[in-house]
Amino acid sequence: MGTRLSSIQIESFMTLARELNFSRAAQLLNITQPALTKRIQGLEEALEQVLFARLHGGLELTEPGRMLQRYGATIAHHEAELLASLMGDGSERSLAGFFRIASFSSALRSVIVPALGTLLRAHPRLSCQTFKTEANELHDWLADGKVDFVVSLAECERMGVENLQIGIERNVLIESARYDSREDCYIDHEPRDNFTERFFLSQTGATVPKMLRAYFDDIYGLIDAVSEGIGRAVVPVHLVKPEHNVRAVAGYRPFEVPVILQFHKQAYYTRLQHAVIDTLTRECPALLAYNRMQGDGDGAIADDALVAANRRRVRPVDGQ
Repeated sequence: MGTRLSSIQIESFMTLARELNFSRAAQLLNITQPALTKRIQGLEEALEQVLFARLHGGLELTEPGRMLQRYGATIAHHEAELLASLMGDGSERSLAGFFRIASFSSALRSVIVPALGTLLRAHPRLSCQTFKTEANELHDWLADGKVDFVVSLAECERMGVENLQIGIERNVLIESARYDSREDCYIDHEPRDNFTERFFLSQTGATVPKMLRAYFDDIYGLIDAVSEGIGRAVVPVHLVKPEHNVRAVAGYRPFEVPVILQFHKQAYYTRLQHAVIDTLTRECPALLAYNRMQGDGDGAIADDALVAANRRRVRPVDGQ
């Protein structure tokens, strides 16, 4: 018979792939570190593949390791679905299991969590873990198997990744409505964040103004900083509320960026995976389009072009 993978091997590998640390993984598995090392070495010998690169700064999954990790995650999802069917509450459509999703900061609390709330309330035995990280790190999180889904502002060009547009983030330049802002100061998340430059390039095609910089890691702290007159910032319009005491700076067009749900392509998707994908593609467009900016009237503004764009049909996932 050919090579077979045991459940002990898969569990050991998946734990080490998640922790990327032999000591922590061994502790979680309740075995010694030498025993875990022996298991991983045996698995690598059986597969004739190196699964982990031993780097000076720690462990890193190789490409075969990432392939095995995706396989292990698929097995875990299928097992959860099977157990839910065999030990369920009698409801044929009830979902159980666990999934992980990462997003950039301006979408997580305001869009992703409210969208997933509809799914989690409908399925009490379904659970999830959410993460906020920088936009330029999201694709690596998916490739490294840290999460099952990411929500990003840029398409992932890596082989085997599905990109589904779930809405449009509409960004505007804002300033304080209470104080005279420092008009030459612009606020971003951190020094590597180039979103403000991208906003100005979208207006002019080539020119970015000379500017002072300030940084606030949290998107809501960034809006508070604008309200205090610390500077101006480019933010998604759906986050801004009248109580923030900020206003849009006149003379600039909104900078619209597609919001994309990403996950690994598979031959078969579990009901849980379908449910997450369906929920986000259905709920997110309206949450991203909502507009309550001060001075824009009593309610949300109807933007026919934006609404039409958010209602565009997305490509179905294979198997749907």
